[in-house]
Amino acid sequence: MRVKKDALITNLIRIVILFLSFSTFVCCPSQAQTNQLYAHASLAEKIYLQLDSKVYTNDNTVWFKAIVTDAIEHSPTRLSGVLWVELVGSGETIIEQKRIKLELGTGDGFFQLNQTYPAGVYLIRAYTEWNKNFDTDFFFSEYIHVFAATTAIKATAIRNVTLVEGENNSRRLTAFLDPFIIDSLHSKDLTLFISSDEKKDTLALKKNSKNLYQLDYPLLPTCQLVILQVHTKNHFSEAKTILLDTSYLDLQFFPESGELVHGIPSQVAFKALDGSGQGKLLQGEIVNSQGTVMAVFKSNATGMGSVALPVVDSSVKLFARLLPLSAGVSERLYPLPSVMQKGNVLSVKKEGDQIQVKAVSNYLETDSITIRAACRGKVYYDVKGALKNGRLSFSLPSDLLPEGIACFTMLVDSLHPVAERLHFNHRPDSRLKIALFTDQSSYAQRDLIKVSIETSDMDGKPVSANSSVLVLNKDQLGKFQNTRQNILSFFLLSSDLKGTIENPGSYFSNNKSHDADLDALLLTQGWRKYNYTKPLGKIIFQPETNLTVSGWVGGLIFTKKIQKGNQLTMMSFGASKYAQTQPADSLGRFQFLLPDEYGDNLNIIIQTANKSGEKKDYTITLDKKEPPSILFNQIKTVVTPDSIIHALVEKNRERKKLADALQLSSGKMLDEVIIKTYRMTPERKKVADEYGGPAQVIEGQAIRDKEAKWSFGLYSVLLFNFPDQVRITRSINGTLYARLHNSEITLVVIDGVPVMPDQYPLIANIPPSEVSSFELIPNAKNFTGLYCTVFPYGCLNPPPWGNVIAIYTYGKKGIFGANRAEGIMKTSIPVFSATREFYAPKYEHLKPADWNQPDLRSLIHWHPILKTDSMGKAFTQFYNADNKGKMQVVVEAIANDGTIGYGVLEYEVKQRN
Repeated sequence: MRVKKDALITNLIRIVILFLSFSTFVCCPSQAQTNQLYAHASLAEKIYLQLDSKVYTNDNTVWFKAIVTDAIEHSPTRLSGVLWVELVGSGETIIEQKRIKLELGTGDGFFQLNQTYPAGVYLIRAYTEWNKNFDTDFFFSEYIHVFAATTAIKATAIRNVTLVEGENNSRRLTAFLDPFIIDSLHSKDLTLFISSDEKKDTLALKKNSKNLYQLDYPLLPTCQLVILQVHTKNHFSEAKTILLDTSYLDLQFFPESGELVHGIPSQVAFKALDGSGQGKLLQGEIVNSQGTVMAVFKSNATGMGSVALPVVDSSVKLFARLLPLSAGVSERLYPLPSVMQKGNVLSVKKEGDQIQVKAVSNYLETDSITIRAACRGKVYYDVKGALKNGRLSFSLPSDLLPEGIACFTMLVDSLHPVAERLHFNHRPDSRLKIALFTDQSSYAQRDLIKVSIETSDMDGKPVSANSSVLVLNKDQLGKFQNTRQNILSFFLLSSDLKGTIENPGSYFSNNKSHDADLDALLLTQGWRKYNYTKPLGKIIFQPETNLTVSGWVGGLIFTKKIQKGNQLTMMSFGASKYAQTQPADSLGRFQFLLPDEYGDNLNIIIQTANKSGEKKDYTITLDKKEPPSILFNQIKTVVTPDSIIHALVEKNRERKKLADALQLSSGKMLDEVIIKTYRMTPERKKVADEYGGPAQVIEGQAIRDKEAKWSFGLYSVLLFNFPDQVRITRSINGTLYARLHNSEITLVVIDGVPVMPDQYPLIANIPPSEVSSFELIPNAKNFTGLYCTVFPYGCLNPPPWGNVIAIYTYGKKGIFGANRAEGIMKTSIPVFSATREFYAPKYEHLKPADWNQPDLRSLIHWHPILKTDSMGKAFTQFYNADNKGKMQVVVEAIANDGTIGYGVLEYEVKQRN
C-alpha cells in the first residue's frame, strides 16, 4: 500500500538521520530526483488469470478470472477494454480463442474441453492489443495438464519413437508419423521440425508404401533432448518432446551484481535443473583448482540456493563438486564464472525492518556514486555518497518502498550503471486484508454453506474490492493451490521476471518468511532477466477499448485506388439491430464502433456508395488482428505427473464413469442419431450413387433450432451443439474444418458439387437458414476419384478410402449459390465471448432417491466476480458435494487503488446421517 503524505515526511526525516550517521555521505535522497520512470515497460499492462486448477481431464471446463492492471501501481487498467485469451496445443496451434470484455480491469470466461482433444500439456495465454508494444514480456502464460477422461488409448500423429544406439557412440532416432490423424486433408510431403539441444533442422518427408512417413535421424552423442513438431499442408500440427538422458543435470552459477570480482567477498547463487526443466535437490562444495574447499552449499526443493564466498582471486579457478546426496549424482566438476580483475559488487539484504545496502569497488577509492532504488521501472530514491576505501554502506527502511521486486543500481560518471542487485521487499502488512467466516462450525455432505467475506486496508478500515471465490477439495487439489500461481505471486513476482518460476505460490504460503528462497530466486531467475531494463521503446499498437470494425475502401472491384470521402454504411445483426454511416478518411480508412455483443461471431453487412450516395461495388479490406507468434516451452511436455496428479485424474475418471452409467441406466442414450425418413431428391440420389448413403443425417431444421443469437455460420452451430456427430476443428490460420470421428480423410460436397481446397474457408459461414440437411458418409465408395478431383496434383498416390460430408442447400447450386448484391460485403467478426455461470447441484429438498446419483466434484464452487460493498462485505453460498474431509475456500481480491489480497479458509465435511 502506498505511503501516505504525512507518513512519507516522517520516514524521510528518519532516513536523513540514518544517512547522517555515516560520514561518507554528502547528501540524502531528493524528492526532485525521485518518482521518475526510466523503463519503457513501466507503461505496460499486467495480465493475470486465476485458473480453477492446473490439472484437468478432457471433459472438464477450464474456468478463469482475468485481472488487468497498470504495471507500476497495479491499479485496474484504464486503457484496455478487450482481452484475448487463447488455449494453445503443444503443436503450437490455437485450439480456441476467447475475447473477454474488461470492466474496470476485470472479466471472466471459460474453455470447454472436448474429448476429441488429445491428452497432453496445453498453454493458456492472454494479451491485450496494447501489450503487443512490449514483445511478449507482459503476456500471461500458464501451462495446464489435460488427461483423457477415459482410459481408451487414442492414436497420435507421432508414434513408435525409438532411440537406436550403434557402434562408436552413434545414435539415431526413429519414428512413424501419421499426419492424417490430425489432418484428414493432408497430402504430399510432410514438414517435420527437429530441435535437439542447440541444433534445429527442417525435413520434408515423403510417404512410404504403407501411407506413413518414417523418420530416421542421426543424433549427436551428447544430445539430451529432442523435440519433434509435425506440420501438415493445412497448418495442423502436433509436437512431442523426448528426453534421452534422465540423469541430465544443468547446474549454473550467478554472482550477485553479475560478476565475481578480485579481492571482494560475494554471494553466489546457483540453480540446478534436471532434463525436464524441474529443480533438482542437491548439495556440494566450492573448491579451487588445487582442490581446497572454499565453501559448502545445499539447494532448496526447487534446486536453488546461494553460497557466500570469501575473498576471491582472479588467478584461481573455482569449481563446484557435488556430494552424493542421492544415487546417480555424477562426480564431475562444474566451473564457476571467471573472477574479474576489476569490478564492483552491490550487496542488498534485509535485517529487521531495514534494507542494508553495501557497494564495494576494487578500482574506485573515493569516488562519488549514486545508489538508485526503483521498483517496477519507477525511481523512488537516488542516494548519493562518496566511497571510502572503495566501500559505501547504508540502510533504508523497507516501508519506504512498495512490496515486490526492488532494483538497486550502482551508478557512476553521470549516472552510468556499473552494478545491479535485485531484492524482494517483503511487506505483507501492506496487502489487502481478507477475513473469511462460515455460518456454521461444521457441515455434512450436501449441506448448504454461506461464506462471508470482509476486506479492509492495513489500518483495518473497510475497503471495497473485486474478489473471486474458489472452493475445492483440499485432498485432491490443495497441493496445487498452495504452490501454483496466485494473485500475490503473480503481481509481486512472476510478472516482473522473464521465464517460468517453479511453484510460484510456495513463496507466499502459510505466512512464513521466504526471504532466503526469494533471494536465491532473484539472484538466479532475475539475473539479467528483469523486465524493467529497456529505457526506450516504440508504441505501435493502440489500446483496444471496445469492439470495432475497421479497414480501408479501395476503388471498384479489382482496383486498389483509394476512395476518400466515399460513404460506408454498416449494419450489424446481433442482440439488437445497429446501423451507422460514415465517410472514408483521406487515406480511405474507416472505423465503426460496435455495441457490446456476446457469442462467437457477429454477422455484419457493409454497403459502399460514392459521395452522391449511389451504390458502388468498391473493394473493402477489413483489418485483421493476427495473433502474436506462439512461444511454447516444449520442455513442459516431458514433466512426469506425480502421485497427486494420478489420484486426481482417477477421481475424475471415476466421476465420469458413474455419470455415464447413470445416463445409460435411465434410458438416455448419448450420441444416437435416428434417420426416420429419407426423401431421395435428385441431389441426394446423385451423391448416393457416387459415394453411398449416409450413416447419419442432421436435418437443417435441427441445426436452426440450436442456432443462438450469437451464432453465425453453419460450423459455429455444429461445433457447440453436435460435437458427438461431427468434429469441428480450427487450423492455425483460423479456418474451420469438419470431419468425422475417425482417422480417415474427410472431404465435402455441397449439392453434389465437390468443394475445392481454396473454398473450404467459405463453408463455415454458410447461413443455417440455407441448409436443408448435413449428412455424414463414412468410408465412402469411389473416394479415390473424389480425392483426385479435389487434389489433382496428389493423384499419383491417392488414399484408398475416406469420408464424405454431404451438405444440401435450398439454392441447390453448391457453395456459390447465393447471389451477391452490388456494393455489399457480408461477413462476420469476432465479438466478446459469452460467459457461463458455474453450475453445481442444489440440494434444497433432499430425497432418498437423490443419493443414487453420486456427486464427486473436486471443484465445489466458483464465483469469479464478487464485489465487496462500501463496508467491505460480501457473501456467497453453495452446496457441498459427497466428498468428505477438508475443503478449501480461496479468495483473491484487488481494490481500486491496486492493493491485492489472498485469503484461505478451511472447513470439514462429515458423513451425513
